[in-house]
Amino acid sequence: MALLKAMSGLTSNDTTLTVYEGLIDIPIFNPNTADHAIPVAVADLMLKIRAADGVIISTPEYIYGVSGALKNMLDWLVSTGVLISKPVVSTSVSTQALGAVRSHNSLILILHAMNAAVVVDGSLNVSRVNTKFDEQFNLIDDLTKQAIAVSLATLEHAVNSVDKSIIELDT
Repeated sequence: MALLKAMSGLTSNDTTLTVYEGLIDIPIFNPNTADHAIPVAVADLMLKIRAADGVIISTPEYIYGVSGALKNMLDWLVSTGVLISKPVVSTSVSTQALGAVRSHNSLILILHAMNAAVVVDGSLNVSRVNTKFDEQFNLIDDLTKQAIAVSLATLEHAVNSVDKSIIELDT
């Protein structure tokens, strides 16, 4: 969350980044009920994604992969089509030196399976994240700030380059 909030604070004047904080409200995915009763929290998230020009998905590295909560959210979204052809930047954080490359790879595979338009050049892996933020979770690392600027500019370029007619807007 600290990385996403830092990214939100570093957007250009014509870009708005909204950090979604409702992950905890999404119930455990059950494929037997998914098509029949979409929970309110999932429906709300779907509306937010549909309204967005692009999406940033961030994950901490957890057991060499994405967190269970994030995977659960993506499981709910996979059959909805809300990420099809939507420009998506993947970010990962880790306290380890490898910088969450394993969780990043896992997230990229999931996003490709969902037919998202993964903006690979905008991907951001932050290693040793515990040294890049202060005690109040403010970003203090200038190199990470520069990397965020590149990531955001790349996503903005992808958003401006997408053919909006191919994105599914109804369901």
